[in-house]
Amino acid sequence: MNNPAQSTDRTEPAPAPVAVSANTPASSKRAAARCLVVHDDLELRLRLASLARRAIPKLDADCMTCANYDALAPDRMSSYVALLLIVEFNVRDSTADPLARLVRARAQFPDLPIFVFARGGDERNAARTIKLGANDYWPVHAVKIGELTSVLQPLIESASEASTTTTTIADPWRQPMVGGYKLIRTIAESAAASVYLARNDELAQPVALKVQALKGRYEVTDADRQRFVRECQILSSLNHRSIADVLDYGITDEYMYLALEYFPCGSLRERLKNPVSEADAVNYARQIGEALQVLHAAHVVHRDLKPSNLMLTDDNRVILIDFGSASMRLAASDLSRSDLCTGTPYYVCPEQIDNRDPDGRGDLYSLGIVMYEMLVGTLPFMGTNLSEIFAGHRTTPIPRLPQRVLRYQAIIERLLAKDPADRYPTAVMFLEDLSAVSAPIRTSVDVAADTGETRS
Repeated sequence: MNNPAQSTDRTEPAPAPVAVSANTPASSKRAAARCLVVHDDLELRLRLASLARRAIPKLDADCMTCANYDALAPDRMSSYVALLLIVEFNVRDSTADPLARLVRARAQFPDLPIFVFARGGDERNAARTIKLGANDYWPVHAVKIGELTSVLQPLIESASEASTTTTTIADPWRQPMVGGYKLIRTIAESAAASVYLARNDELAQPVALKVQALKGRYEVTDADRQRFVRECQILSSLNHRSIADVLDYGITDEYMYLALEYFPCGSLRERLKNPVSEADAVNYARQIGEALQVLHAAHVVHRDLKPSNLMLTDDNRVILIDFGSASMRLAASDLSRSDLCTGTPYYVCPEQIDNRDPDGRGDLYSLGIVMYEMLVGTLPFMGTNLSEIFAGHRTTPIPRLPQRVLRYQAIIERLLAKDPADRYPTAVMFLEDLSAVSAPIRTSVDVAADTGETRS
């Protein structure tokens, strides 16, 4: 994991932060240019995004489903240098024109480069695609890195030139001022803090910047500040593939801020909108357990483990993010004020509800909720209000898993034990049981061939 740099990347210049940041190491960094990959098949769009990054190391690739793209505000597209559309031809029982989205995109964004990657197309489809406004066309199973490089490189160079003369449009709402950072957009908000996509001149890649006001609804005490700095120092020294790099942290006159890696492929929350295979569920649970093993060995408790805090990469890794609750205790009074859409009440352990500060076993309880949701497709404890959800955590028996995944029942029951003393004492013991029970894992994302081709 990288050490923090004394810089900021999501707002406009403000008072200089106090000296609690470290130095950013010299490492491979990405430029500001981003492209957008659109398709409903998660694995396919992740493979294409990975290929685009291999073609242009300085290019960031965001991924999005077709429905999310269709609902995207038009002004959001101004941040992308290109649109990469994966199009399905010859879809059975479909009367829709597979190129309708291309036509709409070209009408909305006449100057945006649009590249189509076809699955099931032929020469006639290719000719029609170009005629309707695509800048180029490839069969998705035969995309070469060299070809992508030749069409994307000029766009990167143009974006680099434009970035010196344009400025980012700020949110209409009041934004925090953290020195050195320019805010691009809001990623998430809660009663206590906000997370922004941000940039910093000293950090080439975009970051996820979490900012919490020192005064307000959740006033930060001197003890909170000291613990924040101490735990950020610990987190910045960790080096694990399933824990987000801490790039920067600090305290200004008004805010505490923490800059983490930004993951454009989205979170496990988006992934759970579609069924997860048993193999992937076990693979994700193992990666989360390994991350918790490292975190707990450093005497850090996350306290807010949930799918929206678990990011996915284009090679199917899960990355643990959002350590704001690791630094700030989450009490029952906070939970009762939190909106259900934040997700936290569904994953919180019973001791947090009872206003007791959890240890690592609290994180393992949350992991149990996430693992159950991945295996079954629903949450174990539901409710229409906080009282019902909290009652489920406290007293409702743990539901029985379906027969197809019943072999994980004993693991789930130990993770979700109401009494922390009955849970796994460590993540290591959970990982041992998971390894013993699970079959050999074959993940659903294949590594692209060294030739640089994607496979349909």
